[in-house]
Amino acid sequence: MAVLFSVTGCTFDGVNSFSLPGNTSGGDTYRVTVDLADAQNLVGNSPVKAGNVTVGNIRKVETNGWQARLLLDINSDQQIAGNVRATLAQTSLFGSQYIELAVPAGAAPTGHLSAGANIPVSDTSQYPPVEKVLSSLSLVLNGSGLQQLRTITDQTNQILDGHEDDARALVGRLDTFVTNIEAQRGDIENAIESLASLSTTLSEQVSTISHGIDTIGPAINVLNAQERNLVSMLDSIGSFGDAATGVLNRSRDSVVDEVSNLAPTLNSLADAGNALPEALKVALTLPFPVTTIDRTAKGDYVNLFLTLDISPQKLANVVLPSVTRLPRDEPPLSREAVDPLRAPTQRSGGQ
Repeated sequence: MAVLFSVTGCTFDGVNSFSLPGNTSGGDTYRVTVDLADAQNLVGNSPVKAGNVTVGNIRKVETNGWQARLLLDINSDQQIAGNVRATLAQTSLFGSQYIELAVPAGAAPTGHLSAGANIPVSDTSQYPPVEKVLSSLSLVLNGSGLQQLRTITDQTNQILDGHEDDARALVGRLDTFVTNIEAQRGDIENAIESLASLSTTLSEQVSTISHGIDTIGPAINVLNAQERNLVSMLDSIGSFGDAATGVLNRSRDSVVDEVSNLAPTLNSLADAGNALPEALKVALTLPFPVTTIDRTAKGDYVNLFLTLDISPQKLANVVLPSVTRLPRDEPPLSREAVDPLRAPTQRSGGQ
């Protein structure tokens, strides 16, 4: 007997490894896997149904990472569409759970569910478990704040009554505000990063800031002791400002006239351009520019070469017009009784 079991026996997973009566119709099966986000209380040997007809059973429930993986044995004589979805359902409120295979509503069956196929989590769903249904029902029956929610709704309706246009305008302005905020996201991020950098810098200088705060204490005490003098000084500054304002108001016309009179002089200086600065270079060190005077006199003597233009044209056009003309004395008339020695040096009339 021991040899028989050792030759013919494979594995034994407990009572759930035996198929329950009515779960399958017997015969050959093929294996399909289903991934669920939550298997709830589903156990092995639970039925697999399609259109309220049992088409197989759950061979095993195992884990696949953070998900549950079901191993389904489907009867070979059952034709299951390839685009079915798996739903974790329950026969009644306190009944057993099972897997329901059904084509999505509004979709036509396509293909066939073959051996080795896998129905992913995205193609699975589940009905609310009994625990959630009962807890929700208890919440509703015990008040659950619905009366408070009604009060909030009534107050909101009273606030909006007659102000629908303002509410719509507010929504529009909020949309504009959010849009502008979205457009300024980069600037806001930069400002936050700059603030973070500033905070880091201040954090590194905590000791310096603390020392500065401790040091400024005596200065504040001095200012506090001189409060009356400071107030008096500020009052005096105010009086001085009033007096200065009065003086400026009274002398405004004179100041404007003086500035206007200075305008021609300033305009002439502006017209001179670079001529005045260039002339100042030679004014104090004539005839050598101040920029080269240190390189001109290397000893006791200086060699100077001048080129003078004393042509008649230059003398007539430049030199003579610049000489101030003196009033011409008229010679004394003849046959006058005057001193012949002094007469040539005297003006007419005996002066």
